[in-house]
Amino acid sequence: MRRAHVTRVAAVLVALFCAATVPAQAAPRAPFQWAALGDSYTAGAIPAAGVEVPVPGGRDGCSRTAGSYPEVLRARLGDVYDLRNVSCGGATLANLYNQSQEPTGYHLPFFDVLDPGFPFGPVPPQLDAVTESTNLVTIGAGGNTFGFAEVIYACLQLGASADKDTDHPCADYFTTGGDGVPTVNDRLALVSQEYGELIEAIKAQAPNVTVVAIGYPSIIPEDVSTCAYGFSAEGLRNFATATYPDLAWLRSDVLIRLNDVIAQQAATHNALYVNAFAATEGHDACQPDGVNWVEGLLDRTGGWALIHPNASGHQRVADALEAVLARD
Repeated sequence: MRRAHVTRVAAVLVALFCAATVPAQAAPRAPFQWAALGDSYTAGAIPAAGVEVPVPGGRDGCSRTAGSYPEVLRARLGDVYDLRNVSCGGATLANLYNQSQEPTGYHLPFFDVLDPGFPFGPVPPQLDAVTESTNLVTIGAGGNTFGFAEVIYACLQLGASADKDTDHPCADYFTTGGDGVPTVNDRLALVSQEYGELIEAIKAQAPNVTVVAIGYPSIIPEDVSTCAYGFSAEGLRNFATATYPDLAWLRSDVLIRLNDVIAQQAATHNALYVNAFAATEGHDACQPDGVNWVEGLLDRTGGWALIHPNASGHQRVADALEAVLARD
């Protein structure tokens, strides 16, 4: 079944990108040029998403893993694509199109994890991987421009001294703002602006490109009471001391709205959209072992994960991306 599906996707891509008549004894068709841009949710970044992919010249600190969805499709689709995977953990939208980035690898002093390669040298804007002949660009980013990690960390801090069942200090803090703290609406407005600018910058660089925007997976359940609270082993595999009302707010007012902004910008700028949230619903960080496609602060072995998809989550995003390409 998988080989048949791969063959069908390849045929669709031929129709998308190669409409010219093929001579009777044409040379073998060159692979489609695909540039994968994104942050850690694209790169893989964590051990639960596979081993780190070797980089010519040594590690660059971007932490691209073999189980990430671009690498899954590289292996799955064989010679259909010539993939340039320039995704990088920690990347903002600006790092994708107009700012260099200084990656940190897996340097996590908070978890007593020290990357021997840290500090790493700067990497150029990911848009540099897009050329006039690029056929396909996928984008998996926006969370770092929003400041999702900052918001999550604040929820853990504020929730540690709150009533886990009734209090919502994090939602209050980022809804009202003040003291120079951008509100959720401020953050979403910035993502919206820069996402649109990114898509247009890609199209200016590759006039015949197909752009695919990929949303974020479902990391928090609809029923937040299924998550363990606290610093127990189970709590650390979920969201530690984020209160239940704040988790519900993070799901509805942050993650779902962030995905809505990405989908809206994709539609406005004539890009395709992959609904990774729908593709992973019911497999969030609070699900039982093996059912979870996202890890919490720690993975199920006790290793650091910092709320990222595992290899199973990346497989499902790869499936969803492949399906969108096949339908278009």
